[in-house]
Amino acid sequence: MLTALTGLRAVAAIGVVLSHSRVPESVPQHLEKIVGWGHIGVPMFFMLSGVVLAYNYPHLSGWEGRRTVRFYLARIARVMPLYWVVIGYCAAYLWIVGRDNHGWALVQNLLAVQTWSADLRVAQGWYNSPGWSIGVEMFFYLLFPFLVPVVARLARRFGARGLILLIAAMTLVVLVLWAAFYFTGRSSLPAGDPASVHRWLYRNPLCHLPMFVCGMASAFLIPYTSRWSTRRHHAVQAFVFCYVFGLAAFRGTGPGWNSGAYGLFFVVPFALLMISLASGRGWTARLLSTTVMVRLGLASYALYITHRWMLYALPTAEYIKTGRGWVPYVALLVTLVLLLLIAEGAHQYIEEPARRLLVPLTRRWTSSGTGDPAPNRSVPEPDHPARGAARAGQLSTAGPASPVPEGSGLSR
Repeated sequence: MLTALTGLRAVAAIGVVLSHSRVPESVPQHLEKIVGWGHIGVPMFFMLSGVVLAYNYPHLSGWEGRRTVRFYLARIARVMPLYWVVIGYCAAYLWIVGRDNHGWALVQNLLAVQTWSADLRVAQGWYNSPGWSIGVEMFFYLLFPFLVPVVARLARRFGARGLILLIAAMTLVVLVLWAAFYFTGRSSLPAGDPASVHRWLYRNPLCHLPMFVCGMASAFLIPYTSRWSTRRHHAVQAFVFCYVFGLAAFRGTGPGWNSGAYGLFFVVPFALLMISLASGRGWTARLLSTTVMVRLGLASYALYITHRWMLYALPTAEYIKTGRGWVPYVALLVTLVLLLLIAEGAHQYIEEPARRLLVPLTRRWTSSGTGDPAPNRSVPEPDHPARGAARAGQLSTAGPASPVPEGSGLSR
């Protein structure tokens, strides 16, 4: 089990939560700017999903009948039950308080296709706003069986060089997309405008696909890190964290900076970080592999999908901005603790029971009676001196997210 990547999910989810709950007005400006970029946890979730799926299913190849159907059903069973419960809670709340439920918007949310809508109210205004990213994940799941054989073939034929070139090509695609919006002035359009950078670079699944592919390529690069020294892992992890937090704290202002945070600034750093963390070596990997971080990581999908509406309900949340002295800091701490407790409850009593119930059913429905192969647990070994270095095992993640083998952690 590559526990450091599970712990990384906790960092990403908490970053998203902090960006929504905000921080007291008296915090230093640079810290406030870091929190304001907490949404970068969402593209991190997308890349993590590529890593996780390619690591565990490297030999899935296009349409394989029952095996592909089993993959799809397992993904739905892993992600959707808690998602539907939260949507149901939101719809019930709106009905109880007398606010209109918007029928077509509700249908789109239930089907997790709201992120394709040009109407921001459909995508994020009604029901559970973080749910748009689940629609992105479902799109990735749909394409994965047809993408992974291409990446696997590239890894077999060209080794690390081919995979690095693939990541470079995907980064170039992200750069071109950013430039197309920035130099045409569309980066300045408000989020509600259907032509805005928010509508496309942040919410559109097609624009996030390059990051997902980079995650897949990163999974096939994991075996090569066996030749890295522990000192190199220390250096890579320290560099990426200094880069990410430093860029967030000292960034400039303007639409170019905001739209770059939707993915462009972080494609290569995130890929480096995940490849290194997967080795289990380095100071950051050890920190993220602690029991506390892994536990938080396992519940991070539940935290991500439940926190937005819970912030509306928790009385402590309003004091984060309005309180004086120590009050807003205490309110922030109490709010985070309550959100984590709610997430842990949702994980233990909704997410996990649903998975344990539905995953065996998917196996039974798709059983051929001849023993379909289980998900692969390791990346194919490349023709490289690092051959055989990949660790077989279960990678727990899912997300932005979660985020994945049937019995593992988050999926987003």
